Amino acid sequence: MSRRASWAALALALAVSGCRPREEVVDAGGASSGAAPSSSAGAAPARTTRILYPSAPGSFVDLVADARRKVVAIRAAAPVESGPAAMFPGAGPFSTGAKDVALGTGFLVEARGVHVLTTDRIAAASTQLLVVLGDGTEAPATVVGRDPRFDVALLSIQVPRLEPLELGDSDELRVGEWVVALGNPFGDEVTASAGIVAATGRTGGGVLGPTPASRYRSYLQIDARIHRGNSGGPLINAAGVVVGVAVATGDRPGEIGFAIPINRVKEVLGALKEYGLVARSWLGILVRPVTAEVAGQVGLAEPAGALVTEVRAGSPAAAAGLVAGDVVLRWQGQKVDPRTLPWKVAETPVGTRVAVTVWRAGAEKEVGVTTEKMPE
Repeated sequence: MSRRASWAALALALAVSGCRPREEVVDAGGASSGAAPSSSAGAAPARTTRILYPSAPGSFVDLVADARRKVVAIRAAAPVESGPAAMFPGAGPFSTGAKDVALGTGFLVEARGVHVLTTDRIAAASTQLLVVLGDGTEAPATVVGRDPRFDVALLSIQVPRLEPLELGDSDELRVGEWVVALGNPFGDEVTASAGIVAATGRTGGGVLGPTPASRYRSYLQIDARIHRGNSGGPLINAAGVVVGVAVATGDRPGEIGFAIPINRVKEVLGALKEYGLVARSWLGILVRPVTAEVAGQVGLAEPAGALVTEVRAGSPAAAAGLVAGDVVLRWQGQKVDPRTLPWKVAETPVGTRVAVTVWRAGAEKEVGVTTEKMPE
């Protein structure tokens, strides 16, 4: 995040909370202005001023009030199992016995027209979906596109003059930053849970694979409570923009909260709108960062690229002759690292012949790779 953006977000958070920074004058020895004056002879000790900020905002009331009209509930036309009703005490974790029409949360987004973004699990729970707007209005919803791998879905509703939430930049998030998860599980009240970013998921980008565990390592981790009620809802920062889509992995207290980074969602919105699905490519390698030590071992002038640690049998990488120990430097001429390489590959159309620059045996080598559809 830029310094200007950081100060703007902090100022807004302080304004929202009603908290204000205060100044404290301290001498060179660290004593505050409230301490007794020094008895030593000579010149007065040097004084400096430090700004003390509150450790946390006191209230998110205005922040939630501004966003609540853009957060919606999603219902089924008939009762279904394992919706938000199953999270209540006595229902058991992910109970299959509690039935309700409530499915979860969504929020309004701009995708060349206002649509509803939610999780794929919610969109797949019923063949007939209803969206409950902030004023209680119900509208039939049509599934425009689904991405089961990353658990997002785009819905369409025929309601004019709706205002979407602004999508932010999840790559600017830093560990320790305040975020708020919003939900509207039953269509009667917007819920909110606040917390901090525990992990950005950016270093887990090298494992964009076919398993849920791989995906979650690329998600935002937050300590705000995420349950089935606010699953599908927006995760907003102190500036009130969306930085993630909340997803629930369970209903037990103390579980890690996850959110899909909004930058990953923005990458697929166009495909969901135009084609109804996302066809990702894969390479079939595992990678890790190139440290200074590794760079020295392989003869690189400086740490760069992504070190290949494993090549899957039968993968496009294996067919192209990539081997463990190669360092992938560029994908189609663009520099890559373990975080960016999986996304560059995934965004490349299936069946594309790509020039991949690798470092092998002390020299650069260009390898031709033909991308294939990522296994389900």
